[in-house]
Amino acid sequence: MIRRELYLKKLEMYVDRNIVKIITGVRRCGKTVLMKQFIGLLRENGVPEECIFYVDLEGMIYSYINKTDDLREMLHTFVESCGGKHCYIFIDEAERVNDWAQVAAELMNLFDCDIYVSSSNSSIFRGDYARKLDYRYVKIEVYPFTFSEYLELEAAGEREEEAGDVKMPERSKAELFEEYLRKGCMPGVYELKNGADIRNYLTDLYNSIILKDVVQCNKLRDISHLDKIMEYILSHIGEAFSPKGIRDYVKQSGVTISVDTVYSFLDALTGAYLIYRIPRFDIKADRELETQEKYYICDMGMRNAVMGDEGASYEAMLESALCLELLFRGFKVNVAKQNSSLVDFMAVKGDDRTYLNCCVSVEDKDTVKRKFGPLAKIRDNYFKMVLSMDSETKINKGGIINYPLTEFLAQS
Repeated sequence: MIRRELYLKKLEMYVDRNIVKIITGVRRCGKTVLMKQFIGLLRENGVPEECIFYVDLEGMIYSYINKTDDLREMLHTFVESCGGKHCYIFIDEAERVNDWAQVAAELMNLFDCDIYVSSSNSSIFRGDYARKLDYRYVKIEVYPFTFSEYLELEAAGEREEEAGDVKMPERSKAELFEEYLRKGCMPGVYELKNGADIRNYLTDLYNSIILKDVVQCNKLRDISHLDKIMEYILSHIGEAFSPKGIRDYVKQSGVTISVDTVYSFLDALTGAYLIYRIPRFDIKADRELETQEKYYICDMGMRNAVMGDEGASYEAMLESALCLELLFRGFKVNVAKQNSSLVDFMAVKGDDRTYLNCCVSVEDKDTVKRKFGPLAKIRDNYFKMVLSMDSETKINKGGIINYPLTEFLAQS
């Protein structure tokens, strides 16, 4: 287990502030572990055990808590047991109670408490939750392991093995990256050693997300075409496409659906954090576009487990790892459009932006034209870079840097 310092620091920024901390992310990406790590920090800082309350509304013990009055009664009982002391409340999978925000608002208004909630889907943001909380909340999105976190996990494992007098052969960063791409980035897979066990775990997780966070959460009835929609998305990772393309693909199987239906399913899938929507941004018009976006699955290991032998292209796998890293680092991510040319990612933070293209190698002339050409056409002064699996840093004749992707991803 590793400490996810970036998220812990975010939580520390807001500790004891009168706002609800809402932790979101795809199922089993580490939200519960993060909560428990933060609870551990509170204990280390002298917070008494009796002033900390953690409840998992999906766990066996508290699964009966699904009504507002039940949640209110349980939390009021805990707070009152603290005898007026400042207390900390952690509610895992809070979206299971429809009016969780009303209960949280009441607690903040009546008692001296600090509240943290988590959710595996965006249903936690439905209704007028913001108004009920009087806009006193902050969102913290948790992602699966990035490559830098995977390296940290591997280093921790090596230290444990050395402590047990087990000497393992050293592996290069490139070898570790290949393993990361193969296994994926869900924390649970790194507790498993057997490839078949990993595939079963990821397939079961995928099915659980589809059932709980897509179908049940959105009360979807006719889901006969959901598999075909996901099949299309998973076969076109890293490619710009429109809902119309999905509609036409589903129609080939003899099922007719509308573009509006496709949009509703895409909203449900992104709302479960199973896929990430990366919109196009027109540089010349300086605005975000509503069509021809790209979609990336939260974990390529899961994608490969579900699709079997229909493996994604290596370049799509590289793009997915880069996309996850940029989101993890807090960038707003777009596909950049310059006339008819596309750049894989435009990463924006504040007033700054960076354009990035991603590929296997720049040794091929066609690849150089395809990856450096669109960047050279962008006439602003923002940083532009091509990331590849080449081991050396090079500067293109246009002044654009080609930098090793593994080195970029390894920088936490």
